[in-house]
Amino acid sequence: MNENLIIIDNPLAKYYLTMLRRRDTKPAVYRDYVKKIGYIIGYEVSRLLKWKPVFVETSVARTEGIVPGKQVYIIGVLGASIPLMHGIWEALPWAGLGIVAARRFKVENKVLVRLYYERVPQDLSEYTAIAVDPTLATGNTMIKVLEKLDELKCKDYLVATIIASKPGLENLWKRFPGVRVIALSVDPVLNQEFFIVPGIGDAGDRSLSSDEF
Repeated sequence: MNENLIIIDNPLAKYYLTMLRRRDTKPAVYRDYVKKIGYIIGYEVSRLLKWKPVFVETSVARTEGIVPGKQVYIIGVLGASIPLMHGIWEALPWAGLGIVAARRFKVENKVLVRLYYERVPQDLSEYTAIAVDPTLATGNTMIKVLEKLDELKCKDYLVATIIASKPGLENLWKRFPGVRVIALSVDPVLNQEFFIVPGIGDAGDRSLSSDEF
């Protein structure tokens, strides 16, 4: 589809995604698997980060290794991103964690988005930013997040999501043609309510709700 799209082709990730797609998966299991997927995404993101060589002393000899070569900030959209951010953060524990909150408005046949809260450094020029949202449906929320990163002088960012729609990616790349996107799957369409089809349901409701007994 696009050279900037990275699909995670991992059997364990595919199994977790299958469980998220199942409509009868309970919230506790759903958010646990979202978090586990976050760890896998963090592992894959590490391939795109900057590293530098170092020498370390073991108990018997000196040897070469690597350490992060550039600071990293994970920027997630409240509240659906919470378990996904945590999984990525566990994989990249030296990263900072920032949050933004978005309000979505359905107007006729489109969705409008406004960011109304942020807790992120006001200068991200020295950071690699990972913009996180479990679903990329219309792409409008992520566009707003990346516009905010531009305002904060971030020049190095990528998008991490569980599942994206083809129209959403096309919309995103129209505004940010060079941004890299890491996802487990790209689904073909959106329904009339702008949910991804077949999708994983409402990731916020499903991962943040309590189980019913």
